[in-house]
Amino acid sequence: MKILIIVGIYPPDIGGPASFVPKIANLYSDNSHEVTVVCLTDVQSEDVEKYKVVRISRHQNLLIRWLKTIFIILKNGRDADLLFVNGLPMESYIANLFLRKKVIRKIVGDWAWERGMNKKLINESFDNFQNKKHGLHLEVAKFSRGWTAKKAKLVITPSQHLSTIVHKWGVKKKNLKVIYNGTEIYKSTSSEIVPSQAPFTFLTVGRLAPWKNIPTIVNALKVYKNEGGRFKYYIVGSGPDKDYLKELVADCGLQNEIEFTGQLKKPELFNYYKKASVYIQASSYEGLPHVILEAISHNLSIISTPIGGTNEILLDGKNGWVWDLKNNFKPEQDQLIEIINTISNNPRDDQIKKHNAFNYLNQNFDEEKNFKEYLEIVNI
Repeated sequence: MKILIIVGIYPPDIGGPASFVPKIANLYSDNSHEVTVVCLTDVQSEDVEKYKVVRISRHQNLLIRWLKTIFIILKNGRDADLLFVNGLPMESYIANLFLRKKVIRKIVGDWAWERGMNKKLINESFDNFQNKKHGLHLEVAKFSRGWTAKKAKLVITPSQHLSTIVHKWGVKKKNLKVIYNGTEIYKSTSSEIVPSQAPFTFLTVGRLAPWKNIPTIVNALKVYKNEGGRFKYYIVGSGPDKDYLKELVADCGLQNEIEFTGQLKKPELFNYYKKASVYIQASSYEGLPHVILEAISHNLSIISTPIGGTNEILLDGKNGWVWDLKNNFKPEQDQLIEIINTISNNPRDDQIKKHNAFNYLNQNFDEEKNFKEYLEIVNI
């Protein structure tokens, strides 16, 4: 079978789709499918791929890029048996008006909400956004995201929470399937799991975007330092908030404690997992964060907001430390300091949560097991 995979980000960019697509493309290639990937990226990967990759530069006029993307999907999709759309949904939909190919969509978020947050048109939670009316610009985006999703033969989501949301967009339940993200299990047993101890090394990995709420972490760590806490905090990734965050770190006097690594390749990223003791996520929304699965696999304590699919990992705090959201939107910095101190003062509780998380990871998020489902769905 000839499969065309379409995605908005691709290595060395950081993000869920950038992690997922090379793995699924290799899986299909290894099982005798002919794979082509169309992606937005400005960096040539040094990895040797088993499949064809067509790269489109982000840094060009938006209309020209949009038209070029549609043309490239048309060109590479003519002989395809299946379009696997993991990004660029509007471009894919328009191209498929002419191609008339079978489509599988993987939806990991709501690009209408992300657009509103990035353009500062809204300042509200992911869930609240779904149920409220907004300006014409966002209402058109919301209509488009639902319309394109309904045209797919099958829609995959990485969490039950997101599946429920997408159903509200108008996608029939029979056309929805939940396949959890998976990760390689880097520890063969849980016997090495030990509680995290101060001074802590904190880690956050992901796109530096408004809904990640990284300023809240930085401001909390400023107070933690003033109270005598010693730590190192690594922020891995890039994005629209990068310059603002660097200014904030300087204003807080935390240049010695906080380091921005930029985007990292997997081997480099895994070195930071090994350095770290506590993973912190402050997001207002996540589909089902792959980085938390990786952090659990590397024996890190997890502090996270219980949003989206994340609570399907944390299980109401059994597998990690829950950082509550204020008004269902943003976490409070004081609670982060309380959790850090609790981990320091209650090592037994931390160790129990780590054991629970590792066992749950083995049972539900083993990448090899979960990816077998992707081999089955191509024959829908």
